[in-house]
Amino acid sequence: MGLNDFTVKEARPLPVLILADVSGSMQGEKIKLLNTSIREMVSSLASIDDVRGRFQVGIVTFGEEVKIHQHLANVDTIKLTEMNAAGKTPMGEAFGVITSIIEDKNQISSRAYTPTIVLVSDGLPTDYYGSSNSTVNEYLEWEALKLLHTSPRASKCLRLAMGIGTDADINMLKAFINNPTVPVIQSKDATGISNFFKWVTMSTLSRMSSADPNAPISMLPVGFEQDEIIL
Repeated sequence: MGLNDFTVKEARPLPVLILADVSGSMQGEKIKLLNTSIREMVSSLASIDDVRGRFQVGIVTFGEEVKIHQHLANVDTIKLTEMNAAGKTPMGEAFGVITSIIEDKNQISSRAYTPTIVLVSDGLPTDYYGSSNSTVNEYLEWEALKLLHTSPRASKCLRLAMGIGTDADINMLKAFINNPTVPVIQSKDATGISNFFKWVTMSTLSRMSSADPNAPISMLPVGFEQDEIIL
């Protein structure tokens, strides 16, 4: 057997997809810290050289419109642009976009590790037409979430969520996660955004270094008060 008979396998990607609320209520300190925290996460992941895999990050924003702010790409190639806050909170439409990305094998190959979906929001979804105080079970019947939870590939994703301030809809965030072992983070103010993304970063690094990167995370969040970690 000659040297030409050996091939180097391409590292398996571990995608992290961020659903970022950029509605008008996120203006000021919240959008500033969200931009900074995501940049720090990308920089931290890009500094890791793991022979088993490579990290990818993509960002879908929802505010004046729902758009792909950053196409899914290897972290060492990403040049992030600033997110700006304005408009309403069309979260359901954003769920549809993220589900389409995950189900598209041209964007996320079959070789990829199970993606992580990260949701950050400070309010209610404005394209949900149920009650403003809906229960978790009522939210689970929302077509936008049902699609995310029942689509073949998206249903397997790890989901993490953070609500900022008292206006964040915790029941909706619980329904998004749909896993009683994974907490919702409810930060009292914008200062918690940095700690949340540090947890996302460390959880992602922990997955890649574990025996099975597709296994659920076991790392509990740090830097939050007990009443900000909601199961």
